[in-house]
Amino acid sequence: MKMEPIRHRRDLFAWVSALLCLVAGNCLADTLTMDNGDRLTGRITRIAKGKIELSTDYAGALSIDAAKVRKLESDQPITLEIDKTRYYYGTLSGTDGHLWLHPDGGAAPIAAPINDGGVILPGRVTGREWKYSGHINLGGSDSRGNSVTSHTHLDTEVVAQREIFRVVAGATVNRATDRDQETESNALANVKYDRFITLKQFGYGNLTLEHDKFKDIRLRNTIGAGRGYDALTSPRTNLSIEGGPSYVFTDFYSSSDEHYPALRLALRFDHYLIPSRLQLFQQTEVFVGLDSLRKSFAHTKTGLRMPLRDNLVANVEYDVDWDGDPAPGRVSTDRNLLFSLGYQW
Repeated sequence: MKMEPIRHRRDLFAWVSALLCLVAGNCLADTLTMDNGDRLTGRITRIAKGKIELSTDYAGALSIDAAKVRKLESDQPITLEIDKTRYYYGTLSGTDGHLWLHPDGGAAPIAAPINDGGVILPGRVTGREWKYSGHINLGGSDSRGNSVTSHTHLDTEVVAQREIFRVVAGATVNRATDRDQETESNALANVKYDRFITLKQFGYGNLTLEHDKFKDIRLRNTIGAGRGYDALTSPRTNLSIEGGPSYVFTDFYSSSDEHYPALRLALRFDHYLIPSRLQLFQQTEVFVGLDSLRKSFAHTKTGLRMPLRDNLVANVEYDVDWDGDPAPGRVSTDRNLLFSLGYQW
């Protein structure tokens, strides 16, 4: 008769302990034991290309060489994604640099090919979820006194990806005045649809719209298609190149309208000079006129991005727009040095 209350108290203690572990998150921590005996705890957020990304409360996000992990212990459900086409679900373990997926249902463990097209993600990922990333930046200046000038800059980009499909949309707007007289008014918008053929190669369709009052361009739009290649994709460095035929339509304010075929070439590059602290980025898009090289034009952005906190970033960038055949009375090159604050996700 006296044992029953004790049993109830033990059951109550077990339930309370489980609840506290769940709230604190410690019971669900992943543990890595390194070759030198160090033990790291946190939550695994991604494993790919031989690197384990671990989120910790004490050191933020860490990138760890999987080959240097002697033992990995995890009880969280994970997904093994292979070449973006095959998905396996279960839990993860590892010994001496080798990782194993233990499938749901008790099937035999599967070796995780994280150096050859395999990616490990937390939770149950089907590949049909939309993944979103992007940024929005705003910069400006305003002077009053002997000088009465103002300048406003806005640029934004959104990337949505699902299975083998990716959509990229962006826009840039600049406006400036000097004593209430407009001195700059331009905007550039683009949308691109990618369909991956292999893990790194994709076909694309592209549309751009450009307005620049002081270049005499009421509206210049391009439409085209081509092939692209994600040469580098990693948390620290990304490099993508694209190329294909396009057609250019230009409506001028005062000059005769133009339309002609062109070859589009594009490059996107970013690299963390200091991981998670200082990022170099470069974007170039060139349209080469096929009936006349003088009708070629280009847009470039080169700059540094500095993450601050809570997804806030500071940016400094140098933009160059070039026209091989500017309208009469206009120069061929516009340059703009910009400082802005932004939010990225």
